[in-house]
Amino acid sequence: MKRNEMLKALGIETPFAAIKKVIIDTDAKNEADDQFAIMHFLLTPTIDILGICAAHFEKKDKSSKSMEKSYNEIKKVLSIANINDVKVLKGNTNSLGIDSSDSEATDFIIKSANENNHIFICCLGALTNVASALKKAPEIAKKMTIIVNGGGPYPIGRAEFNFLQDIDAVNVVFKSEAEIWQIHQDVYSSLEVSISELKYKVYPCGKIGEYLFNNLIEENFNAYNPRFLLRTGENWTLGDNSTIGVLLMNHFRGQYHMEDAPYVLSDGRYKQEDISKKIRVYDYIDSRFILEDFFSKLNLVYK
Repeated sequence: MKRNEMLKALGIETPFAAIKKVIIDTDAKNEADDQFAIMHFLLTPTIDILGICAAHFEKKDKSSKSMEKSYNEIKKVLSIANINDVKVLKGNTNSLGIDSSDSEATDFIIKSANENNHIFICCLGALTNVASALKKAPEIAKKMTIIVNGGGPYPIGRAEFNFLQDIDAVNVVFKSEAEIWQIHQDVYSSLEVSISELKYKVYPCGKIGEYLFNNLIEENFNAYNPRFLLRTGENWTLGDNSTIGVLLMNHFRGQYHMEDAPYVLSDGRYKQEDISKKIRVYDYIDSRFILEDFFSKLNLVYK
């Protein structure tokens, strides 16, 4: 079915002026939380999804096929959710220094920026696709807000998965004239859920609920490492849902501050440079609001 048919099942109406044009950029097969974020975007009527771009995660996968895996996973989620009219684009296959060629995603981002007054690009993984577009067409920067899910806390920073996939791309994005909203690791990790909560609230929601839950359980068994501080064995962090959360939350709470755009070193630490560029850095997000919004929408449509 078409996405607008699915949204009718929500039974709610939203103001037309509230709709935001969004591109989702995701390393969907890296772990098991991108799939939840993709569904949250799909289920949100104030989000006009222009397309979903597949991102690589080669620093982890080292297969030269991680982007293709992400692409196939996005298509799989859409198929199980019974959505057949959302564009999916293939992105760069590796980091900027290794794969400097254009991709479908590169050209799609440029085309979308040129055809619209303003777009949001929500980056759930490596920033390679959007950085590639900015390098090819730097003039599009002023027409976009890039929501970056990654990096360590300020002022020092730290090694963080998404940034480490392509540090060069991070610096291209941070130095560009685009508006940047950064949600660093200490903030996105607050979107914590228990396995039992997911079994209760997600698993009963049709085939897509079953898939989201079972896929996460499989990943939890395969990837559990007691030294990885985000995981306890009975929890998960739906950190990628933060990128839609900051579009849904009100902005009167003082939940972010403005920071000088840093230069990001190869180990993820920040080096302050005077480039006269300020970025929005989130200090907290409302995890209850974001998670309950997702659970409610999933239940309304699929349970």
